[in-house]
Amino acid sequence: MELNILITTAPFGNGHKMVATALKNAFTNKGYYNVSVVDVFTEAHPRITETIKKAYIKSYEFGDAYSLLYYGTEKLVDKKVMDVYRNFGFRKLNQIALEFKPDIIINTFPILASLKIKNSSGENIPVFNIVTDFYVHKLWLSEEIDKFYIATNELQEELRKMNIPIEKTVVTGIPVRDAFEEMENLNNIFKKYRFIKSKKIVLINAGAFGVLKDIKKVCVDLCSHNNIQVAVVCGNNKELKAQLDSLDYRNLKVFGFTEDIHELYKISTCMITKSGGITLSEALAVQLPLIIFKPVPGQEKENALYFEKKGAAFIANNSNEIVNRTLDLICNHTILNAMRKNMKKIYNKSSSEIIVDDVVKNIESL
Repeated sequence: MELNILITTAPFGNGHKMVATALKNAFTNKGYYNVSVVDVFTEAHPRITETIKKAYIKSYEFGDAYSLLYYGTEKLVDKKVMDVYRNFGFRKLNQIALEFKPDIIINTFPILASLKIKNSSGENIPVFNIVTDFYVHKLWLSEEIDKFYIATNELQEELRKMNIPIEKTVVTGIPVRDAFEEMENLNNIFKKYRFIKSKKIVLINAGAFGVLKDIKKVCVDLCSHNNIQVAVVCGNNKELKAQLDSLDYRNLKVFGFTEDIHELYKISTCMITKSGGITLSEALAVQLPLIIFKPVPGQEKENALYFEKKGAAFIANNSNEIVNRTLDLICNHTILNAMRKNMKKIYNKSSSEIIVDDVVKNIESL
């Protein structure tokens, strides 16, 4: 059966696009080649979206502001004031749908305009949502959504309490790139990056925009320990990379944006990171213990609290806590092993494949 599959995404962080790409690859691997990934926000209103994107990144520096935005929109989700958001990108999405003729729309970001898109017979096109965090913001929810793919059993119970029928929810985990689940020769990775296998590696993931603060101080403190090697991924933050390169420590390696970040995950002892849903899912895939730095109130905080509750991460609120938590963790094999076991318990393997199989099954039954 041939299917036209439209996957929508957004430019607010790299996570949504990574999920969309992982899903497209999974469809292709199953023989479904008519898959289109569309950044609806950028396609519809590029200038406005760029402004929103900058404000979104900036708001992370002011936790209270982002908290108001995040939880405030939850309170307004049923109000008329949200009609602007519900209609955002509708014209462009409808135009794309008229040309592409999708049999299904899959959202990796809560794009409510997708619910209004109709096929040539005037019927609503089925809409499935892939929730990309370990918490469900109410913008993801609507009785009109045909299916929700979610990260945990706890979320399934939360959605049930919010009157989403259990048959509309599937616990699949959050899709990650296949590379995180593939077996690799770790000796070759150690050689590639010139890391000493007998020493611990602390990975610092600054995120796609390099928003992790106090990295320089953390690097200086950790690099003072000869038994520790530090790898920092700066993402697109060239200024941060230059700043850390200037430290010139022998046991510090600094990277910009890297496609092969999965290799660093696989050889690291633990990772210091922000708590985006995709990053956490990638860590789960390789059972990489986490120190989560000062999560911003909103989805980051909700994600971090879930991981802490499950014994898969520690939360640190300043640079001293980061260093102390990291040193305590890498020196305690019992805690490290316990965290790895806890991560294995909550990880759902082959999420993309499970979602693709379920999507196809649902479309065949419609």
